[in-house]
Amino acid sequence: MKMKFVKTGINGEGIGYADRMPVFCEGVLAGETAEVEITERKKTYAKAQLIRIIERSENRRKPFCRYYEECGACSLMHVRNMTQAQIKTQLLEEALYKYGNVKRHFVRKFHESPLTSGYRNQCKLPVAEKDGKLVTGMYKPGSNHFTEIPSCLIHDPQLEEARKAVLDVLNKYHMRAYDKKAQYGIRYLILRHLNNQTQCTLITGKDRIDQACINDLMKIRYMTSVFQSVNTELKGTAFFGSRCTLLAGKETIEVKTGDITLNLSPESFFQLNFPQAEKLYETAVSKVDPCGLLVEAYCGIGAMSLMAAKKAQRVIGIEYVKDAVENAKRNAEANGITNAEFFAADAADGLYRAARMDKVDILLADPPRSGMDDNMLEAILRVQPEKIIYVSCNPATLAKNIKVLKEKYLVETVMPFDLFPNTPHIESITVLQKAKA
Repeated sequence: MKMKFVKTGINGEGIGYADRMPVFCEGVLAGETAEVEITERKKTYAKAQLIRIIERSENRRKPFCRYYEECGACSLMHVRNMTQAQIKTQLLEEALYKYGNVKRHFVRKFHESPLTSGYRNQCKLPVAEKDGKLVTGMYKPGSNHFTEIPSCLIHDPQLEEARKAVLDVLNKYHMRAYDKKAQYGIRYLILRHLNNQTQCTLITGKDRIDQACINDLMKIRYMTSVFQSVNTELKGTAFFGSRCTLLAGKETIEVKTGDITLNLSPESFFQLNFPQAEKLYETAVSKVDPCGLLVEAYCGIGAMSLMAAKKAQRVIGIEYVKDAVENAKRNAEANGITNAEFFAADAADGLYRAARMDKVDILLADPPRSGMDDNMLEAILRVQPEKIIYVSCNPATLAKNIKVLKEKYLVETVMPFDLFPNTPHIESITVLQKAKA
């Protein structure tokens, strides 16, 4: 059937309408007319498969990756960079208004990424076998269909170099892909590369890695450390299983942001686009006013807490992951910061605990994609910090959280940042100020 597409969905798909029902189709841009085939019908929407473009948008370009269609991870790679910025801003504005009744004029200038390819400093890839050798790839979104991806232009070139070299070593020692029944083999390959340092983690079954294999992995250019984590769980989406065991090299790698040096362990969360992450952190910290007590919820390894420590008499970081808390404590010590403390707790429990110590002046928060839960929102409305600086990676959950917080807070500004070019994902910083009685 022939269809005109008028909007872009949150996953980068085109949205057209048939009998007033929205139809979602991957690979189509707003403004294009296409021939499509309906593949799935639900009560409130339908999905379609693209057959051919009839009227082409001037905003379309040829994807620069040969694996664009097979992989599916970069769903906006067929869109010009300037139009990507417009699409992401529109998705943010629409979510804020739809779920949070926040009007467009609060959204400020779009911060483009200085890199649009080669920006990703970490990969977490499933491992499979092809022609008797280990390969890495991706699962098609929403499926168990594995597709080998021989190279990725979104990865830092040195990260790509390390990925290929690690596979060569594993194949030299005839390592096998993970077998669920036997519970042996390589399940995932996790690599992080920053500042000429590569950290390798092998997610395996109950394997014992040969020492000669470990030695050869450490000979790879820039290799700083090799870890192993055993994960035999059948359910769940976590990559890491047991605590990471250091097989060789250093426990952490170092990265400097601003005047702070951070040490990252394999399980530490760190933004994937480092040059743009620095701008994001610096902007968030610039919104911190001189204060008594600054609390950062979901603080991870403490990057923003430590960057903002000079602005507060006291800083408290709250993080659920215990390993990240230990990382944050070591980072504070390594940087000679004595007014920052970190503890492991649920965000809401941690905020109440901090409030019992002193009046919370400013709350920094960088929650996961699911946003703040009801307990955290209730804790904020009870504790009532004067200012909230909310870093978000999901416009919809941000907007839903704002709708609750507007009971006592006013939105001052929303600043969009592109950390993931060629994808529909967008980060933002929202500043909320406590309303005067």
